[in-house]
Amino acid sequence: MAYEALYTRGRPKTLSQLIGQEHISNALARAISSNRLSHAYLLVGTRGTGKTSTARLLAKAMNCDKVHDAQLSGHPLEKKEIPCNKCESCKMFDSSPDNVEFDAASNRSVEDVTRLLSTAYLAPLRARVKTFIIDEVHMLSFEAVNSILKLIEEPPPNVAFFLATTELNKVPMTIRSRCQVLNFRLIPQAIIAPYLSTLARRLNVGLQEEAAKKIARLAEGSMRDALTYLDQCYAMADNEITLDNVNDTLGLISDENLDDIISAVKAKDRAAAAQAVTRAFSSGLSANLIAESLITRLRDIEFDMIDNDEKNFAELDNFIDALRKAVSEMYGSGIPDIILEMTLMKLAAPVQNFIMPTPTAQIVAKPNENLDAGRKIFYDTLNSLSENDAGIKTFANKAVVTKFEGDTLTLAFKSASTADMFKRSQAEFKELAAQSAKRPIKLSVVIDSSLPPPVLNKMTEPARSNLVNAMEFFRANDVMEIND
Repeated sequence: MAYEALYTRGRPKTLSQLIGQEHISNALARAISSNRLSHAYLLVGTRGTGKTSTARLLAKAMNCDKVHDAQLSGHPLEKKEIPCNKCESCKMFDSSPDNVEFDAASNRSVEDVTRLLSTAYLAPLRARVKTFIIDEVHMLSFEAVNSILKLIEEPPPNVAFFLATTELNKVPMTIRSRCQVLNFRLIPQAIIAPYLSTLARRLNVGLQEEAAKKIARLAEGSMRDALTYLDQCYAMADNEITLDNVNDTLGLISDENLDDIISAVKAKDRAAAAQAVTRAFSSGLSANLIAESLITRLRDIEFDMIDNDEKNFAELDNFIDALRKAVSEMYGSGIPDIILEMTLMKLAAPVQNFIMPTPTAQIVAKPNENLDAGRKIFYDTLNSLSENDAGIKTFANKAVVTKFEGDTLTLAFKSASTADMFKRSQAEFKELAAQSAKRPIKLSVVIDSSLPPPVLNKMTEPARSNLVNAMEFFRANDVMEIND
């Protein structure tokens, strides 16, 4: 007997086995038990979410003897009993001439649809209800849609239509308005992964938790895709499917290799980054796949940071944005490998910072630390001046902090007259500076005619803070050095 693929073996046999679409299975179970079924349903959702499987279940339930008896007696049925799969009608459903399945993607002309529906006005041969399941209905031509419109609007007795589509916007409103619409959701990874583990146990093969999560993520909400990936790994693995098996079988890059690239960029080590990306290329992986995998891995890191209540995401976001830009450049380019390599080289450049950078003694020297501390005390003192201190503030704004050693703050003025005016209020300013620094502060006033204009002092918040941050980023002691 030929091997049967997992996605066909894993198709739901009852409404209770419809994974991840409980809102639909619950509603249909109530409608079936109370005999309030419609003659036309439009099933909408992305690939592999259970549209066609639900249409088959619903069509089978319409002809199920147990369901029919329960409807006559008013006895409610549970989801696991719909359909029963034991009566003669359920057993003969797949081979029944009264159940017609039609692929509109390959048979989209009006002639195809007319030939399909030519038997709609004839009474069912064996079943109670003749069912028509039309997949990818949005692919039908305009004339073909019009040919079924009248049938759906005024259906013959004992006929039901199930129209499935992945693109609701392409289905004419005349069709939508005559059908009950069932919206299928993407199936969450948290539901797919445990289901894969359960299915693997039925196959007598182990499935590591990380491997199940990786397959669930790759499926992107599609159970059929997840089962296809698992089937492929199952065929290639031994007694257990590991994360390495998944990566090797599906041609993916390992998290270890991704972490090597990220760590090299974080450490500003271009050589290590080049080696890590070269190892990835040597495995036969494309630049697009590596870049997209890096983005996904960085996304996981960011969510872990959120769980740990960390707040510094700026550099991580820059990393992701740079990779996203690289991905868009790679599509259609003849040199995707070089684009990715150069992007990583730029990210690993020492001039840039990464998440939580650790300054070294060679970069941040003691004098700069003292000067920054002195500037902070000076600016905090300026901000603490009230409207009654307008005179002090006027002359203090013209000062430039040139040195801060010990407890002595050196303020330089471009003109002697300004320095003299400031000295008249020096005692009061020194007292406020001591309050800002929370320790006694001494002031030293000097005159330096070569000073540039005190740009920072004239700026208001937040512009002043932004410029100070820029000076720190470029390691500039003075505003004018940024232009250099």
